[in-house]
Amino acid sequence: MEDRLRRLEAVQAVLLEIGQLSTRCTDIVQFLRAVHGALGRIMYAANFYVALNDRDGEPNAVRFVYYVDEADASPDPDEVTHLASPDESPTAWVILNRRPLVMTAAEHLSRRRVAAFGEGTVAEHWIGCPLMDQNHQPLGAIVIQSYDSRHTYSEEDQALFALVANQVSSALQGLQSMDRLERAVQERTLRLDQAKASLERQNAALNDALTQLREAQSELVRQEKLASLGRLVAGVAHEINTPLGICVTATSHLVQELKLTREDLAEGRLDEEGLNTFFDTVDQSLRIMTSNTQRAAALVRSFKQVAVDQSSENIRHFNLAKYVAEVLLSLQPKLKGKPVKVEVDCPADIHLDSFPGAVSQIVTNMIENSLVHGFGEDQPGTIRITGRADGDHVAFDYSDDGIGMDQGLLAQLFDPFFTTKRGSGGSGLGAHILYNLATGPLGGTIKVSSAPGMGLHYKLRFPRDQRKR
Repeated sequence: MEDRLRRLEAVQAVLLEIGQLSTRCTDIVQFLRAVHGALGRIMYAANFYVALNDRDGEPNAVRFVYYVDEADASPDPDEVTHLASPDESPTAWVILNRRPLVMTAAEHLSRRRVAAFGEGTVAEHWIGCPLMDQNHQPLGAIVIQSYDSRHTYSEEDQALFALVANQVSSALQGLQSMDRLERAVQERTLRLDQAKASLERQNAALNDALTQLREAQSELVRQEKLASLGRLVAGVAHEINTPLGICVTATSHLVQELKLTREDLAEGRLDEEGLNTFFDTVDQSLRIMTSNTQRAAALVRSFKQVAVDQSSENIRHFNLAKYVAEVLLSLQPKLKGKPVKVEVDCPADIHLDSFPGAVSQIVTNMIENSLVHGFGEDQPGTIRITGRADGDHVAFDYSDDGIGMDQGLLAQLFDPFFTTKRGSGGSGLGAHILYNLATGPLGGTIKVSSAPGMGLHYKLRFPRDQRKR
């Protein structure tokens, strides 16, 4: 048991480190090199490579951007490999089928008798997992293999590697999103003229918001037990990119209008009506930019509050209904575009002296579990959250109307590494962490009930004032 607990702690540390790497590393190769080093601390990873979709957007084309192997030479990272069929190689099979693949040497050789299935040295044990974006589209594949029969991979190793693949997918999306965002800002900024002086104040406020967001991400990653930071960052970056894009468009329009007005002035065509029209255009553009920077700032404030709470182990006074609303706002990027409603029924007069970070992580884990496990792709559903004062305790209920589970699966729900979606984004740690938070920091109890087709229902009860425990 002690060995398992130590390994669980090591796995959590590696997952947290991968989340931190997504904010520290400046390029993908540097990030993958660091991931390789971290992975080697929890399993045999002497042979490790990552293939990513071609950055020019060509379909079914990949580049082997990071490749370390004891037996075969490394491919040119700039060379594009076209994937015509799943049977041409193990890597092609994983990416085109969007499923993990585990092979022994005998299984690999058996496949080669039917089709080529790769040209490299046959490994004693080979594991490949797809890297998927938040829309379940393939980003590429991540692979480990062993040429030594003394180093093989257990089922738990396979589960851990799938968890690492999920975290790497999230982090890669964050790196790519931030890279695209920064390039867009730099390219548009070059075209600003005299209107730039007033716009710089707006952009400075947005840059401050982005800086605060990065700081909030750093705080989140220190406490994030489920390694969901990468997915959260990708959603936030996408949400902030919308008002930023509107600001950039308004800026470009102002620059063009300024140029035309200057030409009219120089050639004596500018009259009072034309000048008033220009002033109206400037006023409208600045109002658009102001409203959109305020929109971005409001989003960042909600994320920052949740991040600060999750990074703090201190008790503070907070209103339960308002805090749940803050957490739900921070989860909007994940809920956006899904036909899932979240209904909250919590009186406005419930105040707690407790650990808000634990409450935040519990709500986040429950909603993520519902989205991943409870509802199918594009399946409509409803999540209900209720809070009630129960003497000096709080009764906190959470339910969804998803697919539910039978009693056999329900009995394993809080076990570490138990998941019904091993190769599709399930980590097996979400419900386990939820249980530990409810019974540990919050000092309460948690019960769960379910049946096939009847959704899942959590019932929590914990003290309102943790100082009196």
